Amino acid sequence: MAVIRKKTFSTPAVHVSSLLFICALLPALLFKGPQIEFFAITQILLAIWLGRIILQSYGPGLPVPKTALALCLTLFWLWLALSLSWSTVPSTSVFNFWWVGSLVVVFWLYTFTPDRDVLWSRAAAIILVLGVVLALMGIYQVHVFEQQARSVFETRNTHAAFLNLVTLPAAAYFLLLMADKGAPRHYPAMLGAALYILFYSIFMTASRGATLSLALSMGVLIAFTLRYAPKRGIAMLLVLLVVAFLTTKIPLGGAAGGELSERLTQLMQDSPRRVIWESSWNLLQASPWQGIGLGLFYMAYPPYRNPVDGSGGFFAHNDYLQIWIETGLPGLLLLVSVLVAALWLLVRGLRAKNLNKNDRIELVGLFCGLLAVAGHSVVDFNLYILSIMMTAGLAMGRFHELAIRAIKAPSMRVHPSRIFGKQAFPAIVILFFLLPVLYFLALGLANSYYDKALAQAREGELQVADQNLGTAHRLTPADDRMLIAHADLYRHATTLMPPDDAGKKSLYDNALKFLDEAERANPLRGLTHVIRGRLYQQNPALAGANGDELAAESFRRALALNPRLFQGRLDYVSLLLQRGKKDEALQSLEAGVKYDYPPMPDLIPFYSLTAKLKREAGKVDEAKVLENKAQALEKQARSSYFLRGY
Repeated sequence: MAVIRKKTFSTPAVHVSSLLFICALLPALLFKGPQIEFFAITQILLAIWLGRIILQSYGPGLPVPKTALALCLTLFWLWLALSLSWSTVPSTSVFNFWWVGSLVVVFWLYTFTPDRDVLWSRAAAIILVLGVVLALMGIYQVHVFEQQARSVFETRNTHAAFLNLVTLPAAAYFLLLMADKGAPRHYPAMLGAALYILFYSIFMTASRGATLSLALSMGVLIAFTLRYAPKRGIAMLLVLLVVAFLTTKIPLGGAAGGELSERLTQLMQDSPRRVIWESSWNLLQASPWQGIGLGLFYMAYPPYRNPVDGSGGFFAHNDYLQIWIETGLPGLLLLVSVLVAALWLLVRGLRAKNLNKNDRIELVGLFCGLLAVAGHSVVDFNLYILSIMMTAGLAMGRFHELAIRAIKAPSMRVHPSRIFGKQAFPAIVILFFLLPVLYFLALGLANSYYDKALAQAREGELQVADQNLGTAHRLTPADDRMLIAHADLYRHATTLMPPDDAGKKSLYDNALKFLDEAERANPLRGLTHVIRGRLYQQNPALAGANGDELAAESFRRALALNPRLFQGRLDYVSLLLQRGKKDEALQSLEAGVKYDYPPMPDLIPFYSLTAKLKREAGKVDEAKVLENKAQALEKQARSSYFLRGY
């Protein structure tokens, strides 16, 4: 993926920039959502990189190219920032602003870096090595553990999407090496071997979206380089692609061969994504113009979710639909404008007469890598994968630079020296960048204290858990997770105390206070009302004469926000049964069991109680189905083996 060019700037600066990007990318690869510490490390390193660039820009200034692509990217980023002002859960939206916005941040970091050629050559070479390592991990998972190929990613689809982004530029550099008669012979052989591993791992994922986007992008690459690349190189590239595909059909080590072929033939009959899209479209109608808030899809989705939807419910599996839901129609149009601007820049670059053959092939290869991600995003959520966005931002920066170099696009320089004095400038920059660094540091530390507190609470160390949750809350006061956990800790503590204990009411009142704060911070979280209902239910003397009704109302509100909260539903049903409302209890349980849940032991009492009430109501056949589900889960629990769907 790397191409060596003549150095034009001091080597130490290039080393630091490359090192900062790679060091930021490594934790990004491990970040999947809950691991906020990795996210914090990535963002802190990016902030340090940007701060360093700005400190060095005092004399020469910062280059700001006047292109449609740069403008559209910036406007998209600014709209994401503007959408924070009407978000229902601002803390979550701010977090996602930096998450999704990493594409734009890395693009501008690359653009502002003084020696971009050497930065790209070194960073891209390491990305290629990382890609091959991840590909080998995926292959190992398939052939040794008989699992899906996904390496460090949460799903095989995102694993394949990242490899596509690495593979297509690498394919372009393979063509360049094949055309370079002065290159050592082992260079094309080594890159060809790397490409075979990448192709093979992508096909082994059996990801239909990634495979089709790879095929489309490879077709574009070959079509646009046919006149300039050596025919032998193109033939070798096609041979590597075809051989990699064919060898995936050979079963090795117990792996099921030909899964990709089977899944491709089922493409038209497969409807899980259509179910998600239909539910997501219904959610879109709630606020189609300005959106519900960046990053809030998974919180707002449950009431609209189709019961047969077996996905995790975190994403719409279509980035364009999800960004429309979260940021409104302007967000979607600006995202699409970025893609159109990139396409127009490619056309202008290829038309430029001073674009040499090597740059032409590299330009097309980079565009095809971005095209593969954009195409795959129609059926997946690559926009919400931090490592993909960072790598795409670097590739887009390189693509943009090659194109504007060819078309000689105008640019302007922003000179900080015209605004700030030389003595004050470093202090101003450090103070300015200290704010985001402290924010990310607080996020990472708070999550660490939160996880530690949950583990301590499970071990019965309630006082220490209380202290750590208090620290986590002070670090991130707007995070409702800390408040809910703290309230639940106090709720549990009240159940351990004698009824006449003077401290019991204090814990009860504090738990309610935490829940009120949590609801103000995030009114979309159903779990808040589950904990409130349990608090009322378990403390009748403190809740008062209408405590049962308060609990029932809390459970109803929780289920309205998220019908899949089956444990809260069980709590609600227990209240109904205590009142003798067996028919109403069965109706509530039937409304819950129609949803698709991942297999877990906690579902056993849920299915068992529903089956019991169904038998009593004369619904014997339906009861048997649920009893079989409960028995299967019991068997899995005894064997300590739990399935996980992707």
